[in-house]
Amino acid sequence: MTPAQELAAALAGHGVIAIPEEQSVRAWIAGTGTGWVSIVPGDDNGQPVWSWRHAAKTGAHPRGNIPGAAAKLTRLLSSDPP
Repeated sequence: MTPAQELAAALAGHGVIAIPEEQSVRAWIAGTGTGWVSIVPGDDNGQPVWSWRHAAKTGAHPRGNIPGAAAKLTRLLSSDPP
């Protein structure tokens, strides 16, 4: 399983619709105003991270902590009502 597939599976466990792509993930929660968010692998001063940006909201989380990244993304996605 690729890291993107692992992240998508962890997001799905939180009720998030998540589609893994080559190295990234698209995620969305039905009924929210967020729309699709793209989560991509990145680098923060040499440390591998998952990063995302949607409207004025940005975030990142260590790539090795997939459960933590999924929880943080779920909070972002669920905090934007329709």
